[in-house]
Amino acid sequence: MKRFLFIRAIIVLVMVGSSWGIIANTVYSASRPVENAPLEEKYKGEKELDVEKNVGTESAAEVIKRIKPGQQLPSMILKGLNGKSYDVGAPRNKAMLISFWASWCDPCRLEAPMLNELYSKYKHDVDVYGINVTRYDRLEDVQKFSRSLALRFPILLDEQGALFEQFGGVAFPTHVTIDDHGRVREIIIGMLSERELECKIEALSKKIR
Repeated sequence: MKRFLFIRAIIVLVMVGSSWGIIANTVYSASRPVENAPLEEKYKGEKELDVEKNVGTESAAEVIKRIKPGQQLPSMILKGLNGKSYDVGAPRNKAMLISFWASWCDPCRLEAPMLNELYSKYKHDVDVYGINVTRYDRLEDVQKFSRSLALRFPILLDEQGALFEQFGGVAFPTHVTIDDHGRVREIIIGMLSERELECKIEALSKKIR
Protein backbone atom coordinates (compact mmCIF):
# COMPACT_ATOMS: atom_id res chain seq x y z
CA MET A 1 0.00 0.00 0.00
CA LYS A 2 2.78 2.37 0.97
CA ARG A 3 4.63 1.45 -2.23
CA PHE A 4 1.50 2.26 -4.30
CA LEU A 5 1.09 5.64 -2.60
CA PHE A 6 4.77 6.45 -3.19
CA ILE A 7 4.54 5.67 -6.94
CA ARG A 8 1.36 7.73 -7.20
CA ALA A 9 3.04 10.68 -5.53
CA ILE A 10 5.93 10.49 -8.00
CA ILE A 11 3.51 10.45 -10.96
CA VAL A 12 1.71 13.53 -9.61
CA LEU A 13 5.01 15.38 -9.18
CA VAL A 14 6.08 14.55 -12.74
CA MET A 15 2.76 15.75 -14.11
CA VAL A 16 2.93 19.00 -12.11
CA GLY A 17 6.53 19.56 -13.19
CA SER A 18 5.63 19.05 -16.84
CA SER A 19 2.74 21.47 -16.52
CA TRP A 20 4.99 24.15 -15.03
CA GLY A 21 7.49 23.62 -17.87
CA ILE A 22 4.77 24.09 -20.47
CA ILE A 23 3.48 27.18 -18.69
CA ALA A 24 7.00 28.64 -18.41
CA ASN A 25 7.73 28.03 -22.08
CA THR A 26 4.40 29.53 -23.08
CA VAL A 27 5.00 32.65 -21.01
CA TYR A 28 8.54 33.03 -22.45
CA SER A 29 7.32 32.60 -26.04
CA ALA A 30 4.51 35.06 -25.52
CA SER A 31 6.82 37.62 -23.97
CA ARG A 32 9.49 37.61 -26.78
CA PRO A 33 7.67 39.90 -29.25
CA VAL A 34 7.02 42.40 -26.44
CA GLU A 35 10.74 42.46 -25.51
CA ASN A 36 11.97 42.70 -29.12
CA ALA A 37 9.57 45.42 -30.26
CA PRO A 38 11.45 48.33 -28.62
CA LEU A 39 14.76 47.08 -30.08
CA GLU A 40 13.30 46.92 -33.59
CA GLU A 41 11.98 50.47 -33.21
CA LYS A 42 15.40 51.59 -31.95
CA TYR A 43 17.31 50.14 -34.94
CA LYS A 44 14.68 51.46 -37.35
CA GLY A 45 15.13 54.93 -35.87
CA GLU A 46 18.92 54.73 -36.21
CA LYS A 47 18.63 53.76 -39.89
CA GLU A 48 16.31 56.70 -40.53
CA LEU A 49 18.82 59.03 -38.88
CA ASP A 50 21.62 57.65 -41.08
CA VAL A 51 19.54 58.31 -44.19
CA GLU A 52 18.88 61.88 -43.06
CA LYS A 53 22.61 62.42 -42.46
CA ASN A 54 23.46 61.14 -45.93
CA VAL A 55 20.88 63.40 -47.56
CA GLY A 56 22.29 66.37 -45.66
CA THR A 57 25.85 65.56 -46.81
CA GLU A 58 24.81 65.30 -50.46
CA SER A 59 22.94 68.60 -50.26
CA ALA A 60 26.01 70.36 -48.81
CA ALA A 61 28.18 69.00 -51.62
CA GLU A 62 25.80 70.44 -54.21
CA VAL A 63 25.88 73.98 -52.79
CA ILE A 64 28.98 74.98 -54.79
CA LYS A 65 28.20 74.78 -58.51
CA ARG A 66 31.24 74.24 -60.70
CA ILE A 67 31.82 76.52 -63.69
CA LYS A 68 32.78 74.69 -66.87
CA PRO A 69 34.02 75.86 -70.28
CA GLY A 70 31.13 77.14 -72.39
CA GLN A 71 29.21 78.46 -69.39
CA GLN A 72 28.62 82.11 -68.59
CA LEU A 73 30.83 83.67 -65.95
CA PRO A 74 28.54 84.53 -63.00
CA SER A 75 28.30 88.03 -61.59
CA MET A 76 30.55 88.40 -58.56
CA ILE A 77 31.81 91.66 -57.07
CA LEU A 78 35.37 91.52 -55.74
CA LYS A 79 37.25 94.25 -53.96
CA GLY A 80 40.46 95.43 -55.61
CA LEU A 81 43.75 96.06 -53.86
CA ASN A 82 43.36 99.66 -55.12
CA GLY A 83 40.11 100.07 -53.16
CA LYS A 84 37.80 99.81 -56.18
CA SER A 85 35.11 97.15 -56.69
CA TYR A 86 35.03 94.93 -59.77
CA ASP A 87 32.18 92.78 -61.07
CA VAL A 88 34.02 90.03 -62.92
CA GLY A 89 30.83 88.71 -64.50
CA ALA A 90 29.48 92.05 -65.69
CA PRO A 91 28.76 92.51 -69.43
CA ARG A 92 31.87 93.74 -71.22
CA ASN A 93 33.12 94.45 -74.72
CA LYS A 94 36.54 92.92 -74.09
CA ALA A 95 37.77 89.41 -73.45
CA MET A 96 39.41 88.64 -70.12
CA LEU A 97 42.19 86.55 -68.63
CA ILE A 98 41.95 85.71 -64.92
CA SER A 99 44.91 84.37 -62.97
CA PHE A 100 44.25 82.97 -59.48
CA TRP A 101 47.33 83.20 -57.29
CA ALA A 102 48.81 83.37 -53.77
CA SER A 103 51.82 85.33 -52.53
CA TRP A 104 53.63 82.18 -51.29
CA CYS A 105 53.28 80.45 -54.68
CA ASP A 106 56.68 80.39 -56.46
CA PRO A 107 55.25 79.74 -59.97
CA CYS A 108 52.90 82.72 -59.40
CA ARG A 109 55.91 84.93 -58.64
CA LEU A 110 57.59 83.77 -61.85
CA GLU A 111 54.47 84.41 -63.92
CA ALA A 112 53.57 87.83 -62.51
CA PRO A 113 56.23 89.83 -64.48
CA MET A 114 55.13 88.05 -67.68
CA LEU A 115 51.50 89.02 -67.03
CA ASN A 116 52.68 92.57 -66.38
CA GLU A 117 54.29 92.80 -69.80
CA LEU A 118 51.39 91.15 -71.60
CA TYR A 119 48.89 93.41 -69.84
CA SER A 120 50.77 96.49 -71.07
CA LYS A 121 50.85 95.06 -74.59
CA TYR A 122 47.21 93.87 -74.88
CA LYS A 123 45.27 95.98 -72.35
CA HIS A 124 43.22 97.69 -75.08
CA ASP A 125 41.90 94.33 -76.28
CA VAL A 126 41.98 92.00 -73.26
CA ASP A 127 41.44 92.65 -69.55
CA VAL A 128 43.94 90.91 -67.28
CA TYR A 129 43.00 90.36 -63.63
CA GLY A 130 45.18 88.81 -60.97
CA ILE A 131 42.80 87.35 -58.37
CA ASN A 132 44.42 86.64 -55.02
CA VAL A 133 42.65 83.91 -53.07
CA THR A 134 43.00 85.72 -49.75
CA ARG A 135 41.38 82.85 -47.87
CA TYR A 136 44.71 81.03 -48.26
CA ASP A 137 46.92 84.10 -47.92
CA ARG A 138 47.54 87.20 -45.80
CA LEU A 139 46.59 90.67 -46.99
CA GLU A 140 49.93 92.20 -45.93
CA ASP A 141 51.77 89.58 -47.99
CA VAL A 142 49.53 90.29 -50.97
CA GLN A 143 50.31 94.01 -50.76
CA LYS A 144 54.03 93.32 -50.40
CA PHE A 145 53.96 90.94 -53.41
CA SER A 146 52.20 93.53 -55.58
CA ARG A 147 54.57 96.36 -54.59
CA SER A 148 57.76 94.32 -55.00
CA LEU A 149 56.84 93.33 -58.56
CA ALA A 150 55.26 96.70 -59.46
CA LEU A 151 52.15 94.99 -60.81
CA ARG A 152 50.16 97.20 -63.18
CA PHE A 153 47.17 94.96 -63.88
CA PRO A 154 44.31 95.03 -61.33
CA ILE A 155 44.71 92.78 -58.29
CA LEU A 156 41.36 91.58 -56.94
CA LEU A 157 40.70 89.82 -53.63
CA ASP A 158 38.69 86.61 -53.53
CA GLU A 159 38.49 86.91 -49.75
CA GLN A 160 36.43 83.76 -49.05
CA GLY A 161 37.75 81.77 -52.01
CA ALA A 162 34.20 81.49 -53.41
CA LEU A 163 35.07 82.20 -57.06
CA PHE A 164 38.21 80.04 -56.91
CA GLU A 165 36.12 77.14 -55.57
CA GLN A 166 33.70 77.49 -58.49
CA PHE A 167 36.60 76.83 -60.85
CA GLY A 168 37.65 73.73 -58.94
CA GLY A 169 39.99 75.33 -56.38
CA VAL A 170 42.76 72.81 -57.06
CA ALA A 171 46.10 74.64 -57.34
CA PHE A 172 47.92 77.91 -57.95
CA PRO A 173 48.22 79.37 -60.43
CA THR A 174 44.91 78.66 -62.16
CA HIS A 175 44.12 80.60 -65.34
CA VAL A 176 40.68 81.19 -66.84
CA THR A 177 40.09 82.67 -70.29
CA ILE A 178 36.75 84.39 -70.96
CA ASP A 179 35.56 85.73 -74.32
CA ASP A 180 33.98 89.16 -74.86
CA HIS A 181 30.49 87.63 -74.42
CA GLY A 182 31.36 86.52 -70.88
CA ARG A 183 31.63 82.81 -71.73
CA VAL A 184 34.37 80.72 -70.16
CA ARG A 185 36.69 79.31 -72.82
CA GLU A 186 39.39 77.48 -70.87
CA ILE A 187 40.38 76.62 -67.32
CA ILE A 188 44.12 75.97 -67.14
CA ILE A 189 45.70 74.65 -63.95
CA GLY A 190 49.42 75.23 -63.46
CA MET A 191 52.13 77.59 -64.66
CA LEU A 192 52.34 78.69 -68.29
CA SER A 193 55.40 79.96 -70.13
CA GLU A 194 55.46 83.53 -71.44
CA ARG A 195 54.82 82.28 -74.96
CA GLU A 196 51.89 80.12 -73.83
CA LEU A 197 50.38 83.04 -71.92
CA GLU A 198 50.73 85.29 -74.95
CA CYS A 199 49.10 82.69 -77.19
CA LYS A 200 46.11 82.53 -74.83
CA ILE A 201 45.79 86.33 -74.81
CA GLU A 202 46.24 86.57 -78.59
CA ALA A 203 43.48 84.00 -79.04
CA LEU A 204 41.19 86.26 -77.01
CA SER A 205 42.28 89.44 -78.80
CA LYS A 206 39.80 90.95 -81.27
CA LYS A 207 42.66 91.69 -83.64
CA ILE A 208 43.05 88.07 -84.75
CA ARG A 209 39.45 86.78 -84.36
